[in-house]
Amino acid sequence: MKYFTIILDKNELEKLHTVYQNHLEENNNPLIAFQARHNDCKITAYNSLKVVLQGEEIAHELILIKRILGRKDYAAIGADEVGTGDVFGPIVVCSAYVSIDDIPFLESLNVRDSKSMSDQQVVKIANQIAKKITHTLIILNPKKYNTLVKKGYNLNKIKALLHNQSILKTKSKVEGEIPVILDQFCSPQLYFSYLKGEMLIYRDIEFHVRAEQIHLSVACAAIIARYAFLVEMNRYGKKLGYKLVKGASKAADELIYRIYKEKGFETLELVAKTNYKNVTKQNLS
Repeated sequence: MKYFTIILDKNELEKLHTVYQNHLEENNNPLIAFQARHNDCKITAYNSLKVVLQGEEIAHELILIKRILGRKDYAAIGADEVGTGDVFGPIVVCSAYVSIDDIPFLESLNVRDSKSMSDQQVVKIANQIAKKITHTLIILNPKKYNTLVKKGYNLNKIKALLHNQSILKTKSKVEGEIPVILDQFCSPQLYFSYLKGEMLIYRDIEFHVRAEQIHLSVACAAIIARYAFLVEMNRYGKKLGYKLVKGASKAADELIYRIYKEKGFETLELVAKTNYKNVTKQNLS
């Protein structure tokens, strides 16, 4: 059974509802806008504007839906980062080039917004994506992050510098004029102000909030970055003998204090971003 998830806007959802009017199935779920079956493919449209295709062969239905909605496939470089909301672990930035020829393969894997995917789902497809598409991965470990912070860098400046390096490297591997899409974490004006002083700056960038829904290249970048983050978190944890906690929860607070008491602040700096509130509020250093 194959699955594919597509995010629509309200007008697109209404348009699909009209198109599938003669193929609707009974539905009593308040979260579902409509359900239909067409060419042995089940189409479930949610009020959240997410549409899930399910069937043994969904490629033709997906092509039909894109044609109905007037969506055209195009090549692009997408960039995203992982680890900025986690007190433990690195910051991982990835930029990924997706050609038109790559799109059917990625759709067959149900590549989508990684925020809607479990770690297990990310692990399952990340290597397949990374082997297939051109990309650049940059991993900034906590020790280097902490060093930059001590020099006066803030998180957004660090992200801007890493994205600029990653995009420049991926763009150098691709011929022709290719749009570059960045998941927006600050205003474009602020982004470029962070890069002042850099010898090379890639400027032709499209900034989008929730960019993973704009193009598969951003979704691919996010999935590869998240997989690398999980691998690094596991490696750090095994080396120190702790299971590191994702996020910035109370459990993270407790683990920070435990590492500090058992291993010292210098060890904590190797696995945690020590300017995060989880650390600073404990007055450990």
